[in-house]
Amino acid sequence: MKTKKNAGAGAMIVLLIFLTNAIPSNATIVDISVETDKPTYQSGEYVTVSITAYNPNPQPVTLNSGIPFASYVMDDTYNWADWHTSDIPVIIPLTIQSNSSYTWILIHDEQEMQRYPLEVGMHSVVGKVLASELVGNNESLPLQFEVIPEPTTISLFFFSLPIFRVFSKRKKTGPQCLGRY
Repeated sequence: MKTKKNAGAGAMIVLLIFLTNAIPSNATIVDISVETDKPTYQSGEYVTVSITAYNPNPQPVTLNSGIPFASYVMDDTYNWADWHTSDIPVIIPLTIQSNSSYTWILIHDEQEMQRYPLEVGMHSVVGKVLASELVGNNESLPLQFEVIPEPTTISLFFFSLPIFRVFSKRKKTGPQCLGRY
């Protein structure tokens, strides 16, 4: 019995040490989430990515970052911030009130598609907030979305031939004749 209690206490100590070291003590806790505007896209369609930082703390949180403040990573390969970082060293403060959030909307548009085309299949996106206070806690969980082929364009050509009424120049006689032709 004594051994089981000591083993349980040892496991708790290891867990506490792990949790203590997983997030630095000076890190601000903000929940980061990512969403796309829909779960399925046609090939070549733009993807709207929303990255949200939510402050669950009882006090406001101020985050400081350069430009850009937020980014996304597609398929563990394409980092939006790599193409949109400013060379001007500017630090921008952003205060998120208690139990409030701030959302950045980024679009994987034509320019992004040239850099990283989204092929048909499943993809993942991770949202990131690039604030120095979020050391070790600046990413969302991955979100999956699908790209499907464009629907096959079916061109139907309807050829309609004009219908010509051929009128004869002959003169009709009898009861069917209602007038001159």
